[in-house]
Amino acid sequence: MPGLSIAIIGAGWTGCHLALELAKDGHGVTLFDKQEEILSGVSGTFGIRLHRGPHYPRSKDTRDHCHAGFSRFSELYPDLIVAHDESIYADGQLDSLGQPSKVSSSAFRSVCHETSPCQEIDPKALGMENVTATFDLEEPSVVIGQRLRTAFVERFLSSSVDIHLACEITSLVPEDDRFTVRNLKGNTFRFDKVLNATGYQSLIPAAFEKHFPLHAEVCFQVCLGLTYIDQCPTARPISRIVMDGWFPCLMPMITNDERPYIKFVATHGQHTIVGSCRSLVEAEELLQRLTDQDVDARVREPTEREMTRFWPDFTQRFVYSGWQGVVQAKLKTRSEFRSAVTFEKDRIIYVFPGKISNVFDACDEIKKLLAGVEWTEKNGVRYASDGILAKSIEELKERPGVDEDNTGNLSVRTPNGSSAGWSSQKWAVYGILELIRNLFR
Repeated sequence: MPGLSIAIIGAGWTGCHLALELAKDGHGVTLFDKQEEILSGVSGTFGIRLHRGPHYPRSKDTRDHCHAGFSRFSELYPDLIVAHDESIYADGQLDSLGQPSKVSSSAFRSVCHETSPCQEIDPKALGMENVTATFDLEEPSVVIGQRLRTAFVERFLSSSVDIHLACEITSLVPEDDRFTVRNLKGNTFRFDKVLNATGYQSLIPAAFEKHFPLHAEVCFQVCLGLTYIDQCPTARPISRIVMDGWFPCLMPMITNDERPYIKFVATHGQHTIVGSCRSLVEAEELLQRLTDQDVDARVREPTEREMTRFWPDFTQRFVYSGWQGVVQAKLKTRSEFRSAVTFEKDRIIYVFPGKISNVFDACDEIKKLLAGVEWTEKNGVRYASDGILAKSIEELKERPGVDEDNTGNLSVRTPNGSSAGWSSQKWAVYGILELIRNLFR
C-alpha cells in the first residue's frame, strides 16, 4: 500500500505512539495538539500503571487485552517502565458503603494468579487490615511528566513525523477523497486520512452525543488525584490497590530520574470521581468550579479515612501535597470495561481511550482499516474483524442499572456534598456510616 498523508489529532500516549508507528510504515504523518507540549493530558500527568489485568476482575476482555499489551509495551518502551518493590492487590472486606467486594475471594484469587509471578502475602506483614487476602504482582509504573516527554521528543527527532503544537484543530472537512483540516488561526492542511486521538474530547460529531455509533453509552468523568509525599521511601516505588468496588488506590508518580521515588497519587472509586456527566462541557465546567476547600472537605477527608481503614499508617507515612483533576471519557458498562475501542465513521478513525497498553491494539486495528483488510461494517461503522470492538461487543451492550453501583452512575456532587444521581437508599446508608464513623473518632 502506498504511503498516505495522515493527520493525527491529539498528542497523548495514543497519538504519539500511532504517529511513530505509522511513520515507520512509510506514511506521511502530521501530529497536532492544542497544548504547547506533547503528553500534557491525563496520560502524561497522572500516575500510570502498566496493567497486568487484576484491576478489572469483572471484565475478562479487559484483562486479556492488558496481558497481551504488557509484553509488547515492555519490549518497545523499556526505558519508560519502572519496576516496583511491591505491587499489592488486596481483597477488601467491605467498601466505603459497607458493601462486600463485587467479586468473591476465590474469584479474585484466581484473577490475581492469571498474572505470573503472583505471591500471596499475609496482610499483617504489610500493615494492612480489613482485607481477606493480599497479592504481590510484578506490575510496574510508566513514567510521566517531563521524563516521558523527553523520551518521546528523542524518538520524534529520529522520525519523519511533522509536529504542530499550540495548534488547535477546529474543523475536518471531507472533500472528494481527502480532508481539509483547519486550525483555530484559519490555516488549512490537506490529508488523505484523519485519526482522532483526542481521548474522545474534541471534533466529535454532534450526532454522536445522542447516538454513539456503538452499543455502549458514553459518560465524561471528572477524576481527581490526591498527591502525597512519601516520608519513608523505599529503593523502588510501591503501589497498593484494594478491590473490587468503592475502595482506595495508591500509585507512584514518576516524573524524573531522581531517587528515591517520593511522589504518589491516591484515588478512590467513590470519592475522587467527582461525577459522571452526560457531556464534556458539563464535566469541564464542574472541574473548573472545584476549589481547594471543596476537595479538602469532600474528597481528601473521606479518601484518607478509607486509606487508613485498610492501611492504618498511611497518613503517618504520606503527607498531602495537593490535587489535580482531569476529565476522562468512559464507556458506561456493567463490567467497568476499560479497553480502547477503535472504529471508523464517515472516513474518520476514532480511538476511544482505554489502558495505556491498548495503544498496540489501536495501532494494529488502524493499520487494517487503512489497508482496507479484515474489517467489518455495521450501521455505517467500520472496525477490525478481530479487534477489541469485535471481541467485546456483547460486553459493551451490558449497561449498569439505574441504581447499580458503578462509576458510570456517579452523578455530580455539589460543594455541599449533595448528589442528584444516587438513590435515597444509598445516601441513607452512606449517612448512617458517616454518623457511626464520626461517633467513634
